[in-house]
Amino acid sequence: MLSTPLGDIIILIDNKAISYNAIPVNRDKTCMDIHGRYKIVIDFIPDGQEHQIKCLIDGYENIDDDFVETGDNLELKSFVKNNIKLSIGMEGDSGYFSDGTRISDYYDYDNDYFDNGVSYQILKNTQTNKYVFGIAWIVDQRPDNEVQTWYGADPSIM
Repeated sequence: MLSTPLGDIIILIDNKAISYNAIPVNRDKTCMDIHGRYKIVIDFIPDGQEHQIKCLIDGYENIDDDFVETGDNLELKSFVKNNIKLSIGMEGDSGYFSDGTRISDYYDYDNDYFDNGVSYQILKNTQTNKYVFGIAWIVDQRPDNEVQTWYGADPSIM
């Protein structure tokens, strides 16, 4: 289990906790000041049914602030408490047009956000079988370094 300054990270598939490996990722020039950077890779073979793979901060209660910070092929939520910023990222491009068609024609799943984490939403037609969560935190969050968790938690550049 990965312990962070904001709480332990838990992974749930269809609301059942699973064991996982948190793989340390080295800092790079985009995130030199962060204190933790990890990726969690979940292998899941779709079965034609809808499923949900959640990455949550166990016991986290929003004290200060939390916000969604998306990017190109990135769905990410950040959590701030007592000058600590933690970001959890996923690959994706969620959303739908007004006619009900999906925005992404590359990703075959959706993403969702919760008060204490994020999730991959497996659809009936999903074929993807590998899901990566990026997690990064910084203990002394300031305006000059707050974007570093955004880069650090982006699975596409890990």
